[in-house]
Amino acid sequence: MVGAATLYDCSGWPTNTTWMVIGGAMGAPGILALICAIIPRMKILALDASPNAAKGNTALVLERFLDGAVRAGASVERVGIYEQHIEPCLACHDCWYRTPGFCVHKDDMSGLLDKMSAVDCWVFSCPVHLGGMTEGLVRVMERTLPLLSPMFEVRPDGKTGHVTSPMNKGKTTVLISTSGYWEGEAFEPLVAQIADLSRSHDRRFVGALIRPHGLALRYMASNGFDVERVLSAAEDAGEQLVKTGEFEARTVEEVRQPLMPLDEFIELMNSAFLRRLGCQPGNTPGCM
Repeated sequence: MVGAATLYDCSGWPTNTTWMVIGGAMGAPGILALICAIIPRMKILALDASPNAAKGNTALVLERFLDGAVRAGASVERVGIYEQHIEPCLACHDCWYRTPGFCVHKDDMSGLLDKMSAVDCWVFSCPVHLGGMTEGLVRVMERTLPLLSPMFEVRPDGKTGHVTSPMNKGKTTVLISTSGYWEGEAFEPLVAQIADLSRSHDRRFVGALIRPHGLALRYMASNGFDVERVLSAAEDAGEQLVKTGEFEARTVEEVRQPLMPLDEFIELMNSAFLRRLGCQPGNTPGCM
């Protein structure tokens, strides 16, 4: 006789979810280990949209976030946007009408779209230099049009959107960002862009891990400042995403916590800029 369905928690195994199996003899620990070993893991695609790539400050946060996700059992792939050949969208809409699903450009974006459509979570890693997305991420965003249908629908929130793949249900997006600005408000345009992109593709926007005054993150790390608490929180967030599909509010706040007083930050940054520029009275802003 087949036993009743039994709920097994694989949180201690390399997986991101809880699975149902048939009860009875299947409840043996050895069978549980086998089940947890073969079930699919959360697939994460990290899109690094920093022109500085792995040398940038945003990469410090991204790397630790991905470490946490891997520790929790996720499968992770990282793609450097600025290492790809991606042409700008022409707004010709051939990917809708002439060659549905295929862009007129023959570049690296076609392979990237295949990766994006296959994973559970898009992690956008993008610094704020001035206002919002980097130019590289803008290109990626606009070139995701082939993943959408030209047909409109009314979403559960009452707003219109293009029809997306039914396979997008339950899939997510995440933003990781740093900025030289002190205030967290500097991230609002970028967060709004990622939230809108997520909605367009019918993916749930889990949230943003933002690091204000992150321009000095590497400098502070090498000069005795305690940045480990920030990076450790980013790692915790990666683990939380895989295990629960959410970020704890406390963890998000730990990532963005102040690392030094505002006046010290201004002095540190300005002195660093002056050393790099060289003091040229009359030509260098702020140089007397």
